[in-house]
Amino acid sequence: MPLNGKPSRYAHPEGHTDVCYFTGEKGGLLTCGSDGDVRSWLNLMDDDPDASCISEQVISVVSKNDKIYVATDNNTVQILTYPDLEKEGIITRFSATVCALASSKNGNLIVSGACDMRIQVSNIQTCDSIELNGHQGPILGLSLDPQEQFVASSSTDGSIRVWDIKEKQVAHIWNNVVPKGNSFFTSKTYSTPSFQCKDGKTLAFPQGKEVVVVERGTWKELFKLRCPDLKAELSICKFSQCGTLLAASSVHGEIVVWEIESKEQIGYITHDRNAKITSIAWSPNLPNEIAFCDSLGMLGCVDVVVNSVEELFPKTVDSNQSNQDLDNFIENYKVDDDNDDGENVISLDKIKASVQIDYDDDSQEPIAQRPEGVDNKVSLKVEPQEPFQPGSSPTVLLNRYMAWNNTGVIKCYSSEDGQESSIEVEFHDASIHHPIHIDNYLQHTLASLSPKALALACVDNGDTPSKLVVVRLQGWGSGTKEWSINFPQGELPLCVASGDNFVAVATSKRRLRLFTASGTQRRIIALPGAPVAINALGNQLVAVCHAGLSGVQKEQYMTMIWLQIRGSNIRNRSLAVPLSGPELKLAWVGLTDRGSPAVMDEDGVISIYDAKSSLWNVACDTANQCKGAADRFFVIGISEIDNMVRCILCKGCPYPQTAPAPTQIEIPLELPLCDPESLKSKMEAKLWQLGTDPNANDETLLSMFVLACRGNAEYRAVDLCEEFASQKVLELAVKYAGRLGQMALVTKLQSLARTKEDQDINEENGGEIREREDDRLSVNQVDEEFEEVENADEYLSLTPIQAKPAVEIRPMSLSMKRQNPFKKNGKSPSLKGLQAMNRLPENPRSSPAAEPPPQKPKPKPASKSNPAKESFVVWFGKHNEEIAEEFPEVDNKRLTMIALERYKENEKAASAVETSLKERETKKRKLSDAENEKSQSTETITRKLSTFAYTE
Repeated sequence: MPLNGKPSRYAHPEGHTDVCYFTGEKGGLLTCGSDGDVRSWLNLMDDDPDASCISEQVISVVSKNDKIYVATDNNTVQILTYPDLEKEGIITRFSATVCALASSKNGNLIVSGACDMRIQVSNIQTCDSIELNGHQGPILGLSLDPQEQFVASSSTDGSIRVWDIKEKQVAHIWNNVVPKGNSFFTSKTYSTPSFQCKDGKTLAFPQGKEVVVVERGTWKELFKLRCPDLKAELSICKFSQCGTLLAASSVHGEIVVWEIESKEQIGYITHDRNAKITSIAWSPNLPNEIAFCDSLGMLGCVDVVVNSVEELFPKTVDSNQSNQDLDNFIENYKVDDDNDDGENVISLDKIKASVQIDYDDDSQEPIAQRPEGVDNKVSLKVEPQEPFQPGSSPTVLLNRYMAWNNTGVIKCYSSEDGQESSIEVEFHDASIHHPIHIDNYLQHTLASLSPKALALACVDNGDTPSKLVVVRLQGWGSGTKEWSINFPQGELPLCVASGDNFVAVATSKRRLRLFTASGTQRRIIALPGAPVAINALGNQLVAVCHAGLSGVQKEQYMTMIWLQIRGSNIRNRSLAVPLSGPELKLAWVGLTDRGSPAVMDEDGVISIYDAKSSLWNVACDTANQCKGAADRFFVIGISEIDNMVRCILCKGCPYPQTAPAPTQIEIPLELPLCDPESLKSKMEAKLWQLGTDPNANDETLLSMFVLACRGNAEYRAVDLCEEFASQKVLELAVKYAGRLGQMALVTKLQSLARTKEDQDINEENGGEIREREDDRLSVNQVDEEFEEVENADEYLSLTPIQAKPAVEIRPMSLSMKRQNPFKKNGKSPSLKGLQAMNRLPENPRSSPAAEPPPQKPKPKPASKSNPAKESFVVWFGKHNEEIAEEFPEVDNKRLTMIALERYKENEKAASAVETSLKERETKKRKLSDAENEKSQSTETITRKLSTFAYTE
């Protein structure tokens, strides 16, 4: 059964070209290409196809329900009418070029994939869309399950994944199947998978020069199809509409067809120009025809020559004939109840016993038995998160960010062939360092930047081992400030972080290697699981690693190691990493400007660790601040002091583009409170803002108290005052409640004020008692030390000790130097000549005596005229009964106003007394100062005259 090729013809200019069959009644072919045109062909020999220009480039085309769906370079999936080829609408949008489409024959779903690594499943009837995220590179090929339960996709990240549409998660993944790349248009192969078109029982995908066929559900390999005549790798595979044939094409213009049941090769044909085949399609009306397009823009067809059509498409059996055959079979093989030992006897009981199926006695339905060794619990497979570098974009991109943090930006530019690469480092503050340009000949994939060091790491590629290169940005001394070190064989660097005084690297051996900024190996820390990410700020380091999997809930369990490195000391604390939902992964890990660990998951929820309470606080939900459903924030840094997040808004993708340069923005850390638009929630958000003390926020507390009083929620007002209010806020709250006439609330607040005042006094006394207890403890410790010394003396007394002589005999000095016996040892300066004669002898009586140390002034006792100042609440509580007896006919509101006036009068009188006392004290000080000056002047005069006195 060979393949017959028909002459190909020009369809589009050179470039990626796609083809499909129109599913309507008229049939025909549909093609699209790099010129942006969509053409409709009646057949291969049509010389005048209809054409319509849709965009600058159309990458893929499919037909469904008499409509045409095309993937364009303007990031949309466009709907076209037939045969006019006019635009009718847009199904979905992406943030990059749409490069793959897929659909089923009888369903309502259209699957589209783009270069922004996203997949969208759209319902053409309800216009609903489901997004699938997980690939780390542009999408290459798609295939939709006929039952519309699964979607198979291939990507330049090297993987083929099967997605569960309802659960929005990966059902299975095959890694390192597709050659890794950075772009759809430069990818060597597409590795397009294909579901069986009838019932989707099997899935096929190309791998090298083979086609792997796997089973649906278990995704286990059934068999492989090979062709000995192949010269290049296979790129695309497609099942026929009947599901019995499978065609595959290579990058060298080869097409092979196999029969699935017999696993035999039907035919093999090559392209006349050996051009790469970019698409193939089976005809829905002619089961033996295949259409294809190549990279030269040519359109062609291949006929599958079958010797006997009945071999592939057997006739249906007549129902009457089949019934007669079945009756004859039963008649020939009747079961004899008396004699069941014959050779040709069929016994259902024996069949059941051989199969080992239990049957229910009532319903006679089989009960499935679980094989031995299989647990009754359902084990759900959870895919652990792979290591990533915070603030970086995927390595599969040609131009990407290696690191973006508060210090600067590290960009990597690579050529399409991967032979040339360069790294550019830019600093936000030019005073730290000038920009750096590095030739990336070692193919560094990891980078980290701090004000003190630039760290780069590369993995083993066969020629060079895994290496760490560090450039010291600031430091003393001359000469080169760059150092490097090779990792042991088999140990690959996965994450890197640089601080002010250290460089850390997490490796594949679950080790955290610490180096000093100058290159000294410091410590090797064993991680409890596979590393996920590390980041550093100042002298602090956070490292996240896997701690286990919660398979039943489909959640990942990660732990964070928080290190503080100071000199030779390292302090550690282990934290459990919070995730806001199941099946979520981390998107960013780092430290705030106050040194608090912070994380953000894929849903955009930011959590910050509070060291005082040892709890994770949900600080912000960035998804609430995104306008578009597909928008994401790329986090650069978090500031607790300014209460904001420095980030980049990425529309439609999780990573920013290198060109044009994105704009850095700041968004506030808004707590995701309930009913965020209400005035109460806004005040609560201000009260519980991160980095603020609720007890010190008097203005907000008072506003919330007023709001509670106006809302007739006195219980809430009392709770606020009882839990958070200070004496000042309590006093203002009493005045406000008195103005509103809520005397019961006033009485309650007064009692709270007295209770808080008593608590403050007790705390002060308790502090003194604690100090005394500490003193007692210190005295007891001293006594214990003295006891130890005494015991030591007793021990020493038992040992013989040589006593020293009373007079120590020293050897005589042998120096012959003469000494003056009349030389004075005084320290007075020697005077000569008339100076010695004019000098008067010192009077020993006039030598000033040693001044006594200054005495601390004693605190003045509080007089009755100057009592200690009391708050109005305390004063009113003491004199409430007196004022009530004096004014019995006045209501409570007026009584409070009278008490406030009297309290102010007492304050004025007390302040007047204080001012008069201060004036008297100042006058006394002035008089005493004048007398002291006079006495000092007389003393200086007498001292000068005494020098001229004559003494015998």
